[in-house]
Amino acid sequence: MSTEGDDVVTGDAGGDAAEIEHRVLVDLRLWGKERDLGRRYPAIFHLVDTAAVAAALWDDMVAPGLREDIAAELGLSVAAAGRTVQFWAALHDIGKLTPHFQCQLELPAGYPTPGHETPAHDRAAHLWLASALAEYGYPGGRRPLARLIAEVLGAHHGRFHRIDPGDLLPAKLPFLGLGTGPWEEQRRATSEVLAEILRPAVPTASLSRSSAMVVAGLVILADWLASQTRYIKTRLDAVPVAGTLAAVRAFHAGSASAAPGLVAAAGLTRLRLRPGSFAEEFPDFWPNALQASLAEHLPSAVTGPGLLMIAAPTGFGKTEAALFSARVLGAAAGRPGIYVALPTTATADQMFARVARYLSRRGVGDVSQALLHGMAWLSPVDEMIAKAVSADGVSGDRETRARFPEWMRGRKRGLLAGVGIGTIDQALLAVLPTRHNALRMFALAGKTVVIDEVHAFGPYMRSLLVTLLSWLGELRIPVVLLSATLPAHVAAELAAAYRGSAAPGELTDPVVSYPGWTYVQRDTPPISHAVSFPAEQRRTLLVERRPIAVGDDGELDRISVLTREFGDLAAEGGCAAVICTTVAQAQQTYDGLLSWRATVPASQRPDVVLLHSRFPVWQREAITTRVTTGLGRDGVRPDRLILVSTQVIEQSLDLDLDFLVSDLAPVELLLQRAGRLHRHPSRDAGRPPWASAVGGEPRRMVVLTAPEGDLTRIPGAWSYIYPAAALIRADRLLAEREASGIVVPDDVQELVDRGNPGDFPAHQDPLLVGFEKAETERSADVMVEQQFAHNRQIPQPRRLTRLADLSVGDMPPEDHAATRFNADSVRVLPCYEDVDRELRLGGPNGETLPTPDSQGQLARAELIAVMRHTIPVSGHLVAGRGDDHALPPPWRDIWPLGDLVLLRQPVDETGRISPARIGERTFLLDAERGLVEVGEG
Repeated sequence: MSTEGDDVVTGDAGGDAAEIEHRVLVDLRLWGKERDLGRRYPAIFHLVDTAAVAAALWDDMVAPGLREDIAAELGLSVAAAGRTVQFWAALHDIGKLTPHFQCQLELPAGYPTPGHETPAHDRAAHLWLASALAEYGYPGGRRPLARLIAEVLGAHHGRFHRIDPGDLLPAKLPFLGLGTGPWEEQRRATSEVLAEILRPAVPTASLSRSSAMVVAGLVILADWLASQTRYIKTRLDAVPVAGTLAAVRAFHAGSASAAPGLVAAAGLTRLRLRPGSFAEEFPDFWPNALQASLAEHLPSAVTGPGLLMIAAPTGFGKTEAALFSARVLGAAAGRPGIYVALPTTATADQMFARVARYLSRRGVGDVSQALLHGMAWLSPVDEMIAKAVSADGVSGDRETRARFPEWMRGRKRGLLAGVGIGTIDQALLAVLPTRHNALRMFALAGKTVVIDEVHAFGPYMRSLLVTLLSWLGELRIPVVLLSATLPAHVAAELAAAYRGSAAPGELTDPVVSYPGWTYVQRDTPPISHAVSFPAEQRRTLLVERRPIAVGDDGELDRISVLTREFGDLAAEGGCAAVICTTVAQAQQTYDGLLSWRATVPASQRPDVVLLHSRFPVWQREAITTRVTTGLGRDGVRPDRLILVSTQVIEQSLDLDLDFLVSDLAPVELLLQRAGRLHRHPSRDAGRPPWASAVGGEPRRMVVLTAPEGDLTRIPGAWSYIYPAAALIRADRLLAEREASGIVVPDDVQELVDRGNPGDFPAHQDPLLVGFEKAETERSADVMVEQQFAHNRQIPQPRRLTRLADLSVGDMPPEDHAATRFNADSVRVLPCYEDVDRELRLGGPNGETLPTPDSQGQLARAELIAVMRHTIPVSGHLVAGRGDDHALPPPWRDIWPLGDLVLLRQPVDETGRISPARIGERTFLLDAERGLVEVGEG
């Protein structure tokens, strides 16, 4: 690698050096910014600003390991690579020195009109720079660096351009409308002045395409920061009267002085964490066996970037283990940031507070922390951070301050925070051909990526995850995968993706002991550690299958089972949950339990609480807070409580239950749900006798299965949500263990692997005897999802032939990108429409929709107030909706209200509410049951 003596690119204006300093070289009439400024901002100064911001980002934000990797690929020192990258960033808008762009206002005198149609300025930059950069002596060969960087800079608006290689030849440029004569002279003069001031080095080798994608993200970010109207206005008074080299150099000095503050104000600083032992990081409790194993062995195992897989039961401290491991891995790889990816928005919200507490103890200086999911902008993140820090007992005068800066709350920016907590979707968007996917990859490139609940991914999402891991491995980004139930073949697949292997067997397949952890680096055998599970924490889970009854009306009848099972709870107290497969079934079960509750003596009546996804945002949050507070580790526990829910409680929510009833589901999900039983041993002494775990008595779970145990009669709603083959395997696995019970953790991995056999032929699987067709159907569905993913994702790094392949197709907006299979979720807004056709929120006498201001906009608080009444539903439920199901003007023209589906619930003179109708479906928002599809079974 070169050192500080790297060759430097310089301009070639000709003449005496002193005379050149004061010669007018660039034409300040050629503008680069104008909107909302009151006057034109010369293009050269926007380029200079962008270079200065890129330099500040390189020094203060870009991860040290990433800087070293880019410098090594270019054959330069880190400092020289930084000067080169800022030079590239400066050139991003060179395409504005073309007739088409300048004609948007007026063409300066002396510049000819174009003889051909001029391409857009980003595409023009790509076309011109391919040959212009080559003249600086950039490496050529099969993959010329000049063409690669031209492709990078042409993508500064978030899309890589597909250009015929013949159009990149210098001889072709006059025919592409870029302008000749003074146009060409100004482009050359501008690039030479920039080279003279910025002193970029001459790379000795080319970049990989994966690193080029990351550099593109850096350039996009620098352009965004330098393009802020507020910032440009601070620089207007410094604009000189003539474009001499001396004047531009002086202007650059001012930009370079201002840029670090601009970057810091946006929150774009590197995360700094205090080093220390696990006990120092988490002083509130003694590390368990898993955490102690990682603390003892992981630091010595980590010699560079790698993939850590942790498998352990729920409630076994995986979150703390992940944060400790992320710091260790990030320090070794020079990627100090952290992104924690979770399966749902609810789990992300809960994790946000836990990480805020961790950062308050271990962070150094200002720490930018972002919450990232589709509805995160509704969350009071400042209050969430303050509450979390206050609950942790950390004084506000500490030098550490976690914050979510205002700039980062803009669209697509939150992932750039030093610490991000959000859904897995935010990371998967980096491997979909969405605009600005390069910016997302750049944001991830400075972090350790923690992915929780990996076992919950279906075939489509797992295919996207495989591609994401291949990119993270290629970019030397550390990864931590967490799972309570990880099948062996999935662990091998994910490890192979990170290593860049063509197939899982190219290196020794990792074996993740349960409980235990395995660390995988790209070119070395995996390191695995099994954890000796303490005998006092080993539990036996008794699972009893109960055939579900079918009522006279043909509907499933859970109540006949539940009323028998909950008799002891009513008599002696306790807390239990019922997990139903669909929202409609949860609502029906809730109604049935309320009817049963009315027959119980008043002193023994349990509270019955319903929680599912079809509540308005404000109500779902309130219910979630209620149950997590009462059923968490430290809350005041209710005397008697039955929680009726769907799958929303099976992941990451801190719930401790005495007893659980669940619909039949894949065995790994049943084991995950069982992790909510007796989650906190500190609660054991206070459990009612019928559910006590004192003295080693086992936990107990009832699983509702097919009517009369006939697996050919599995309810259709269940097999619609889960593959029939998985349900059949689960039922038969439970039958094998019904007498002896399931020992956790000893039996978990075997059950998970047998329930998820990978490529094991169905005709050889004894669990599917008589049901081989179900496995064939499952395999076909898996292939459909995998093909769907293949058609929608970007190529893996080793298959990427040009950066344009990252921007194929129509490039849907991020809000419509398919990160989940068939997840066409939309948001509905239930409103109450009175006889005067006025729309109200929250009830017939609720607030009316807020009135837009004179510009037709609503304040952020008003938007939040409306959106907190919305409910997510599957798109097929509201298919066939017309214009009458959109908000009327002027609200429909306001983001994000224009995307909402309006449910008009008419209210007559007597106050009677009628359901909203969409096509053949009718919906009613019930105060206790949430959104009900009337007539849904």
